[in-house]
Amino acid sequence: MDYDTKDIWRKYGERPGLFHISLNASQNPPAQLLTHRIKVMEKLIREFPEGFSRQASRNLLGVCYFYNNEYLKAVETFQEVLKIDPNSVTASANHAFVYQRLKLSSSSKKYSFELGSNEVERQGIALADQAFAFIFDCHVEKDVLERNKVPKDLLVQSLVKLQKSDRQDVVMEINYWLGKTYYSLLTQCARRKGTETMAKEFYIQGIEALVKVTGLRKQGEFTKEFVSTAWAFLGLFLSRRGTIRDESGKWKVKTIEQMDDDIKDHLKKLDLFEFLETPEDCFKNGLECVISANEESCEKSKPSTELLIRYAMFLKFKERYEEALEKINQSLEIDDSEGNWFAWTVRADILFKLGKIDEAIKDREIACSWNATSHHLCELAKSYQEKYKSCKATNEEMANEFLLKASGCFLRAVQSLRQEKRPEIHRAYGIFLREIGEVREAIECFKRAIEVDTANRATISFTQLFETLLQLYKNSILLGKNESEIYKLLHEMAYFYDVALRKHEQLTHETKRFLKDYEVEMSDLTAYFQHYRNDSSMQINEKSISELITSTVEPENIEKWNEMVEKNLTRFDAREKSKKSSENAEGVTLCFKCKSRVGYRRQLSAFPVPPEKPRSIRYPYDFYVIFSPLDRDWVCHVLLQTLEVSYGYKGAVAERDTIPGSKDLFERISFIQNCPKILVVLRTEFEDYPECNYELAHALHRMNDGKSENLVIPICRTINGMHPSLKTITYLDAVDDCDWNKLIKALELK
Repeated sequence: MDYDTKDIWRKYGERPGLFHISLNASQNPPAQLLTHRIKVMEKLIREFPEGFSRQASRNLLGVCYFYNNEYLKAVETFQEVLKIDPNSVTASANHAFVYQRLKLSSSSKKYSFELGSNEVERQGIALADQAFAFIFDCHVEKDVLERNKVPKDLLVQSLVKLQKSDRQDVVMEINYWLGKTYYSLLTQCARRKGTETMAKEFYIQGIEALVKVTGLRKQGEFTKEFVSTAWAFLGLFLSRRGTIRDESGKWKVKTIEQMDDDIKDHLKKLDLFEFLETPEDCFKNGLECVISANEESCEKSKPSTELLIRYAMFLKFKERYEEALEKINQSLEIDDSEGNWFAWTVRADILFKLGKIDEAIKDREIACSWNATSHHLCELAKSYQEKYKSCKATNEEMANEFLLKASGCFLRAVQSLRQEKRPEIHRAYGIFLREIGEVREAIECFKRAIEVDTANRATISFTQLFETLLQLYKNSILLGKNESEIYKLLHEMAYFYDVALRKHEQLTHETKRFLKDYEVEMSDLTAYFQHYRNDSSMQINEKSISELITSTVEPENIEKWNEMVEKNLTRFDAREKSKKSSENAEGVTLCFKCKSRVGYRRQLSAFPVPPEKPRSIRYPYDFYVIFSPLDRDWVCHVLLQTLEVSYGYKGAVAERDTIPGSKDLFERISFIQNCPKILVVLRTEFEDYPECNYELAHALHRMNDGKSENLVIPICRTINGMHPSLKTITYLDAVDDCDWNKLIKALELK
């Protein structure tokens, strides 16, 4: 694939050598994170006695020193690079940057002059430097898959520029980092639906890059580190055959015969096909490289910590936990410093699998004190959760201590996600809350999981959410809750089943399971869909949802099932007649388009009960929501549940909060005038509803008249759904999922 260097620079807003801008993207990373990155760079410098990687590590170390306010150390580090490689564009650029930021313009110009060279080789190495920085840089607020695409593109472009270079040692090292980056990208494809083609490309390209390293005939002293570890990553690649569903609906690892033919053909050409059956041989080859290097040299060297860590991960995946523990302990014997942080986290995982919870907690606490990522905070919380369960019956005081620790870690894990889409963390938090009896809070966690879950296995999130709703619905009936609460849950179940069915197709296996465990509750839901949502607009593949559910019932149970559904239909009919007669007596609002009762067939969801008091001191509400009837369910079950139930804001919606007896339009205007924020939920059909346009016009009038720039917050629910009058205002994208952190920041903005 050909790359235009200018396109690369334009895309990332940078030019070779100026990779410090990626640290800027972290928005002033905290001191703890910078300190951790410094330790990681120091470890890399110890491991690489010479070569490109050592220089790249030093360059990034100097950048970290600068952002940690250690200016002298930063300058000295860049000078060390230039002593070895006077042509380093990166070191010169960073020198210039440091002096410029310190207002030492004359010194800055001296180093800036060095950046004018058009030498292709210098540019290629500088691009690789920049990619290296993105691989090990402080957290950039993007999802993991998108973050790893940046260094991949830069490394590919670097190799294009170094095609004619005589520095094959540099090319070898860059190929190693490229292969490692491809592996990171491949592991993230499992989180995305429809990424099969992309995953195939990452697999093939990653293996090709690593084979160029392992196929080196002549290995220098410093290249054994890369050759041995490249074998480890080849082993990880070859152990990932992909997954496929069996007849029972469970995911299992593909056999070699079930793998993609193109991948198998490619592996045969590279003489790697034999390793598919025994990928562990790749790790053994990596260890043999070290032994061979020791036989050729006088000094005995140890395997790289990276090789041992990846070997341990492979053994853990194979459930060979004792062997995995042996390998990871070897890695920590070589280096137990903060720089080898990843080994501590892997050992904690293995100890947890072995049931050694206390030891796992100890390792995880050490690791999180150095670098508290959302994933590892979640794993620490799970360990605390296990201790809570084991102590609950015997030591209440200790159990409460672990309960608070688990709660705190789960909360920190979710808060640190930002734009990362990691549904497994929301699911883990939800399971924990459900186990301790906080069912409604658990449901909200599962909602976030299903909202951000874009993977082929997204039905896991839906299953947790829907099963919890079924349990709550069943318990509400057993406890004799009032009818309105029970119907509210039924509306909620119907909404999320509908959403999941449209998003994740048939849900056949999951529905069969629900029918087995919650037959009565599922018959209620089926009757609900048949009675209230049976029009053609609600169909999926020309079938109603009630028909889709019924199609999964076992043939021998179909007669009993139809009787249960029919009984529920009779109950719904009686309730409907009672409600209609009551409305005829009181008068009812009709839809302006069809002059029929609003939403009986589609929009039946009940709004959540808002908090008693707003968070705002000046206003009676924190926000007002303008939305069309088509978004009513989403506003009920997602927007208001999140903002009011999870975050404690008090919102206003005309349908729920209008005072009986008041004039509806005047009341809506009053809400608009007395709320600090106006949320406008937009879709392509928004303009078809006059009441929505009426409310929006008043909101814009207040915004323009009072010069309140941050008053109106557009939320787009469909592609191309932006209203013409709001195109100058930044909108929140909620087509697939909503970035709640951004919305909260917008609500807090004065």
